[in-house]
Amino acid sequence: MHWMDSLAARLVTRRPRFFSEGWGSQALLERLSEGPQGFALPELHEVTLSASRRQWGMRVQEGRFASPAAVGPLPTSCAEARFQLLLPLKEETALPPVCVFLASSGDHGYGQRRFLARRVVSQGLGALLLENPYYGSRRPPEQQGEALRTVADLLLMFRATAVEAVALMGWLLARGHPKVGIAGYSMGGSMAAYAACFFPLPAAVIPMAAAHSAAPVFTQGVLSALPDWETLGRTCGGAEAARQRLAELLERLSIPQVPTLPNPRRAILLAAREDGFVPSASTLRVLQHWRGAELRYLSGGHVSGLLTGRNIITRAILDAFSRIEPLQLPTDG
Repeated sequence: MHWMDSLAARLVTRRPRFFSEGWGSQALLERLSEGPQGFALPELHEVTLSASRRQWGMRVQEGRFASPAAVGPLPTSCAEARFQLLLPLKEETALPPVCVFLASSGDHGYGQRRFLARRVVSQGLGALLLENPYYGSRRPPEQQGEALRTVADLLLMFRATAVEAVALMGWLLARGHPKVGIAGYSMGGSMAAYAACFFPLPAAVIPMAAAHSAAPVFTQGVLSALPDWETLGRTCGGAEAARQRLAELLERLSIPQVPTLPNPRRAILLAAREDGFVPSASTLRVLQHWRGAELRYLSGGHVSGLLTGRNIITRAILDAFSRIEPLQLPTDG
């Protein structure tokens, strides 16, 4: 484990505990974890976009839409999805390709992803930063930071984020962008990989420091100290039984449980060599499921890989986009 990951492990114990209110609705848990769940390509009929402004060396627009993720009782604060669209300053007749970036754990707002997106935009691509449910302006008022109150909330967040991301990729193509892709780091990488499996059209896929499932992250890695094991164990025979039940639930929604990518060659996975958050075996399970995908490495650990691997990350995104042909679809006017 890299020394920065070891330091992060010490700080984790000071953060609010996940699942402080237990498992949540049993019926909802069963419905959300009953196995691989595909969904029809959701359409976004009304997307509100702000006027374009020049900021951070890019053209920036704020967007919002009613979440199409009708998968359960999402909190009212999550019902409206929000995103930031970043495009190159240079005015072009044709719209550029766009990569959808999903949030990593603790990435409230857009700052962390904008740090990566600016490099991609400087190379002529656009970036769309989705604020996923339960984060930032979509965080329920009772929730402390990113500490989801129940396990059901975690499954709802995963599912809703995937639905919204797939809908946004379809919307971008319909809007006239010739290519789309999806990327994310850590939790964002896992959700990007999961969502990509349900997108029926060509797309670049770049999961970074991604696990095949949230199970090893919450039960084995640095973040295994975050769940409130005592609370979870009260209804299932103790902390160890709770750990096993959580792992079983999350494994049902793992990437190997859903159909593989239509063309894995368009996927480039990035893994950190000294990752203390995501076991290397977990990333390799994604690679094994996506036969034909490429694996590249970031030096250092989970934390340092994001800070020092910007050139490798940018190159991987550009390379993945180069492997898909522009898709010609009628614009929505």
